Amino acid sequence: MVGYRLICILLAGMAAPAPAADPESNPVVRIERWIEGGARVDWSRQGDWLAYDKAGEDGRYDVYITSTDLLAERCLTCDMYALRKDNAMNPAWHPSGERLVVQVQSHPKRLRFVADPLQLLTPDRALHSEFYDIDRRGKHFTLLTRFAASGSAVLDPHFAFDSDRLLWSERIKARKGRYGAWQLRSAQFQVNRSGIPKLRRVRTHAAPVDALIVPQGYTPDDRGALVAANLEPGQSPDTLDLYRLRFDGGEPERLTHSRSGADEYARLSPTGRHLAFTSNAGIRGTEPDQIVPSSARRELWLMDADGSNKRRLTFFNDPTSEGSLGHTYVGDLAWSPTGDQIAVHVLWGGSRNGDRPREALYRIHLDPSFRR
Repeated sequence: MVGYRLICILLAGMAAPAPAADPESNPVVRIERWIEGGARVDWSRQGDWLAYDKAGEDGRYDVYITSTDLLAERCLTCDMYALRKDNAMNPAWHPSGERLVVQVQSHPKRLRFVADPLQLLTPDRALHSEFYDIDRRGKHFTLLTRFAASGSAVLDPHFAFDSDRLLWSERIKARKGRYGAWQLRSAQFQVNRSGIPKLRRVRTHAAPVDALIVPQGYTPDDRGALVAANLEPGQSPDTLDLYRLRFDGGEPERLTHSRSGADEYARLSPTGRHLAFTSNAGIRGTEPDQIVPSSARRELWLMDADGSNKRRLTFFNDPTSEGSLGHTYVGDLAWSPTGDQIAVHVLWGGSRNGDRPREALYRIHLDPSFRR
């Protein structure tokens, strides 16, 4: 077993060949491990910078940026004294590419998140969180939200396509299911004459039922949102489907039908024709002593924007695949502005005797027909 895992790791460290790309079935041309330690990720709209969080030796996460040629990595939050005990994560690029909104979680030790990245894969990553604005050079940071209530929670910021509006999810009830009840909120992101950013004109976008609602981003016209949610009666808090919600009301449009597990991290392609997302659909079998539980295993999928033509793109969990990693979680992702690459967070390995799971950003190269 040790030899088998070693072979898998060595193979995964190289660019993994893929079957001949067929845009109608699996358009993947090549898969490569890109940034060791990289986790939640966003790609600037200008295409030249990536932002991601990465754990340090103490297990806490900081936000990094790097040029896409990987020659200019730097940490934006490592030297910020005010954040020295916090998790800084979930970066979202402002449309200008000059600043980011970052989710900062205080009390990570009390929440037992240090050296336990698996906990940060759940909505609990929102607990005790605030949003900060940080400029690309890491010289200035500003608190954007101030929540007085103990146990406040905000989750996963996203900017609109054609405006400075910011979308996120906020917990409104703590005692509603495992993760509480959530609502979508949005606000205008404005910078005053002194260069100080603020969130103004906050709006609440009511959900049809009390549920866990995880924002995935805006719809192409910025008049609605893509969300992962458990809106169906009797649905488990850990079973999420993807929906399209209109801000002006109406019935949610259901895009996936997960019987168990979760469909999440839906991101619209730059052309607006496709949605990349992660799912545990089709994953079979288990291996002993894997720290990533069977219920948390995910792979990268693709579908058309209307929810049709779903197909699986990665096979990290498949022991017969050349790039197999064992039990693997495929999480947050970001499209390149050109539309022919996807950066995706992959977590695998670890052991029950205390070895920390490994994390990395992988780069998925797609067929040239996907290029914008």
